[in-house]
Amino acid sequence: MTSICEHINEQHITWSVQGQMIYKDQCTRCFVEAKSENGIQVCLKCFNGGCIEMHSPQHSDQHNHFIVLNIRLYEIEQPQQKVEDINKLVIADIPQLQSETSVTCLKCQKKLDSPELDGLVQSIKQANSAFQRQAIAQWEHTAQPCEHTLTMEQIPLVEKNLQKCRSCHLSSNLWLCLYCGHVGCGRKMYDGSGGNNHAVDHSKDYQHHLVVKLGTITSDGKGDVYCYKCDDEVIDNFLKEHLATYGIEIEKQVKTEKTIAELTLDANLTLQLSKLIEEGQILDPIFGPEFTGIDNIGNTCYMNSVVQVLFSIPEFQQLYSLDHQFNCTNLPYNCTLCQISKVNHGLNSGDFSIKKVSKSALDIEGAQKDFYQDGIRLYDFKQLVAKGNQHFLSNHQQDALEYWQLLNSFFQKTEKQYKLQQLSSIFSYDQTTILKCVNCGGHKVNVVKNQEFKVPVEQPTQEQIDLYHIQEKQKYEERIKTMKPEDIKPFQLNDLPEYDTTFEKSLQLVKQGERVDMFCPKCQSLQVFVKQEYFKTFPKYLFVPVIRFVQENWVPKKLNASIKIQQFYDLADFKEPVLQDIDALKEQNLQEYTEDNLQTLMGMGFGENRCKRALIKYKNDVEAAMMFIMESLDDPTQDQPLQQKQQGPQISEEFVEQIVAMGFNQDQARFALSKTDNNLERAMDYIFNHDLELEMKQPQEKQQQKQDQFENQTSKYELFACIVHLGKSVHCGHYVSYIKKNGEWILYNDSKVAKSAEPALNKGYMYIFRRLD
Repeated sequence: MTSICEHINEQHITWSVQGQMIYKDQCTRCFVEAKSENGIQVCLKCFNGGCIEMHSPQHSDQHNHFIVLNIRLYEIEQPQQKVEDINKLVIADIPQLQSETSVTCLKCQKKLDSPELDGLVQSIKQANSAFQRQAIAQWEHTAQPCEHTLTMEQIPLVEKNLQKCRSCHLSSNLWLCLYCGHVGCGRKMYDGSGGNNHAVDHSKDYQHHLVVKLGTITSDGKGDVYCYKCDDEVIDNFLKEHLATYGIEIEKQVKTEKTIAELTLDANLTLQLSKLIEEGQILDPIFGPEFTGIDNIGNTCYMNSVVQVLFSIPEFQQLYSLDHQFNCTNLPYNCTLCQISKVNHGLNSGDFSIKKVSKSALDIEGAQKDFYQDGIRLYDFKQLVAKGNQHFLSNHQQDALEYWQLLNSFFQKTEKQYKLQQLSSIFSYDQTTILKCVNCGGHKVNVVKNQEFKVPVEQPTQEQIDLYHIQEKQKYEERIKTMKPEDIKPFQLNDLPEYDTTFEKSLQLVKQGERVDMFCPKCQSLQVFVKQEYFKTFPKYLFVPVIRFVQENWVPKKLNASIKIQQFYDLADFKEPVLQDIDALKEQNLQEYTEDNLQTLMGMGFGENRCKRALIKYKNDVEAAMMFIMESLDDPTQDQPLQQKQQGPQISEEFVEQIVAMGFNQDQARFALSKTDNNLERAMDYIFNHDLELEMKQPQEKQQQKQDQFENQTSKYELFACIVHLGKSVHCGHYVSYIKKNGEWILYNDSKVAKSAEPALNKGYMYIFRRLD
């Protein structure tokens, strides 16, 4: 090795990592990670991470950044923990990684051993990576002071011993009582790790609620403070003074243990099931192109399932190829197309679907080996799509349907920004909504663009609900027989039972339509209308969300229906019907709500304009209007005066007659007046300077072409993919996706991919159908 290199200067090196995002986990252009055989190279100028084989040299050539730090992580073999020592474990066993580093000049093609680089190298090794910084910030709870931090009275310390738990031998995961200075170990976790509950026991015995975790206290006055009474993380604004009572000088403290946020992140990144299980069956994993899994980086199963489906569509695979990356000179973590093509290549190339053998401590000689793949980690892609959206930036479980909508919107913006083919249109179709008055038979028609064909689910019967309640009550009574009285909680059942139905019944519910109250211009009163939705055009891919989550007495619940679904469907019954113009209701600028409903809302103390807006928006539905008002209380624009609907200029029959008298027919007269805002002089000029016959014919021809295309368009679909929500509750669960490839159903469960023997399509939350052209 040598230290002589002319490029060790500020042109190629940033000497401080303060405030820098360091991409040391994964190549920013592909999914090669620091844990790979050769590791990755981090540019010492901009801290971009690149694979050694291709993207680090490419970055160096494009930006003239020559000095790189090679980082390779490898796993350290750990001695097996004795069963009898399990109660002394601080943290559950997590694979320990050791780093191996070296500095290289890519221009000189030699390794460097320069002492002046040692400090920078050490800083990079110790710093959290870009992903870790973002993830930890997302896990950190928005803590606030509680009443106990403000009213606490401290007791002078009798015995100072901050080295170990006073009740056992644990010397890590220690919590200091801020009331009296008692030191106890942390809570015992579900797997037996974490501690022996001695800090919690002390809190219960003495009503000392506030503790701080020793080892997390830093010189800038921060530390993990927890209130057992509030059962939450809190902020102690006087932590420095409170610690001084027990002889702890905060300025001299150095962080030696992980915070709650860091431990939470670790737990989520390492929580993996060892085998791929479906309905009790162990499935054999598969590997290769299009069979790459996505690792769960902290409650991201909702994202993984949606991304797998979208990038399995051939049109997406073709549009977002690697062609862009070859010519792009932007830093890849800031380039939208680089990140999308990175995901596309990572999932479909097969380069990262590498078959590995599990090193389980439970492996028995001669037993069948457990194979797996690491999958890819969507660090940068998650941040890019969710930018500005705090819900999806967080590491909490989210709704897969909402993420589908977010991702679809993201692709639409990207395609417009880069002037690409509008791929998101493959889900788009023209939807015709027909509102028919039950009283007079008159109808209103509205045509809009849509991308979701939502279907309801048949509700469980009252008998099914009652039987489920009885069965769960019996299980509860059996459980409490062996429990301590103080641990028994009242019986409460928030879930709905599992029951059988069919997709055909869901389609029938759509066909029946929805009954809404609206003002009928013909009846001149509030009437019941039947609202029905039809296809004016059929999309190439039909996206069908199933309405499984409902509100029951303002409580969200999941309909645990087992939906029997076929592989093929013909939706000809949902093709737009031909209606008689004689029954069409003329739009009038009449009141769209009843005075009684307006007075009901105003009687609750809401402003008149706010109430009118809500009633108009929700078609005179008082409950829906009230919910909207409550949700928009902070919006001052809701109290602004309502604007009258602008009516288009009325065609003057007198002007029509005058134009007809000059030798033109009525259709020509009306067309010219409609083009000139009903101005007679301009209309005459328009007639003499335009080819009316051609202009009047063009829209008709265009409409006819569109109609012919629709008439020739098939209404037959094949089920192509399904996203499933596993779990009975709306508050928790797990998402997986099933995708049909080469006639076989493939299960994608985060990083695990396998052929499915019996796909759980009956539990579908979102179905994606492909049109049979």
